[in-house]
Amino acid sequence: MHHDHQLDDNQRNILIGVGVAFLVGLITLLFTSDSAKSKTKSAVNRQKAKHYVGSKFHGNKKAKSVVNKLSDDEISTLLGTVDKVNDLEGKFSEMTDEIKDYMHDKKKETKSVMKKFKR
Repeated sequence: MHHDHQLDDNQRNILIGVGVAFLVGLITLLFTSDSAKSKTKSAVNRQKAKHYVGSKFHGNKKAKSVVNKLSDDEISTLLGTVDKVNDLEGKFSEMTDEIKDYMHDKKKETKSVMKKFKR
């Protein structure tokens, strides 16, 4: 019987520990300053920009150094532009696929008509 009571105490202690950790995390989140959130977002955006520039310019150090000199607003503008360009590339790719499909269908129709004329 004593063993079951010990197990219940351990479970209770674990639950209390998890609950306290959750509350500390929640309080930290609620009371984190906007400045800290802004700095974190800026750091994440800067890393995204470095990765993008690094991949597009094949790791060119000069290109990466330009990113280091940009302001947070310039980084945000760069990433916004990148998103728009990616959207346009996706739309252009879809249009190109639709044109290919259309041309393929017209080619089939033309061949079918030509066969009818040859008969």
